[in-house]
Amino acid sequence: MIASGDYTGDGTAEIAVFRPATGLWAIRTLTSFFLGANGDAAVSGDYSGSGTAAAGIFRPTNGLWAIEGTTRFYFGLAGDIPVPGDYDGDGRTDPGIFRAGASLWAARNLTHISFGAAGDWPVPADYDGDGTSDIALYREAAGGLWAIRGLSRIYLGATGDWPAPADLSGDGTARIAVFRPCSGLWAVRKITRLYFGNCFDWPRPADYDGDGTADYGVFRGLESLWSVRRVTRAYFGTADDIPATR
Repeated sequence: MIASGDYTGDGTAEIAVFRPATGLWAIRTLTSFFLGANGDAAVSGDYSGSGTAAAGIFRPTNGLWAIEGTTRFYFGLAGDIPVPGDYDGDGRTDPGIFRAGASLWAARNLTHISFGAAGDWPVPADYDGDGTSDIALYREAAGGLWAIRGLSRIYLGATGDWPAPADLSGDGTARIAVFRPCSGLWAVRKITRLYFGNCFDWPRPADYDGDGTADYGVFRGLESLWSVRRVTRAYFGTADDIPATR
């Protein structure tokens, strides 16, 4: 899986936040710096193929991508949703966008295809273990429909659930999963159902202990709490921060 929260290249995800109001990035026990502005989206990823994630931002107002220490370029239009992933299997994160109103997926210098509709959640990940990010969407309004282009259509989830795909089995494939706020339910297709978290949490599954399997993790901004099941609890960030580990 392409590194998106491993900012040191050691195989473990770091706890990190992006503060849009000031452009602050803070990576726990490592560093803090400024990149971006209010309204930007955090798009960390391994854009160089080094095995280490770099901080990055996408600016929805004009399509600006800025990758820490690397490059700045424009890709996308106002209102696009950033969907970075490794769409060609070369070990590098590719900049990508989903334009819901036009059902358009586009990966820079790679492809343009039509898939999805307004209201869909884009959820690209490697669902078949071939080392390439698959184009996929989650349609909450259709009863929890997951549609993975060229692979599958299944139902998992309900109104209000957050899609949270990750390699939760350690076999190198992303598992279809949802997190249900308030009840704290995690439902992972063909694996498990468990409770971890509450109403105010952001689901942030990632490999926080370096064992090759994504851990169930949440960020509770109101308490500045990061909680990773059976791994750690740490206080880092504020209520206005966006968790920059995914």
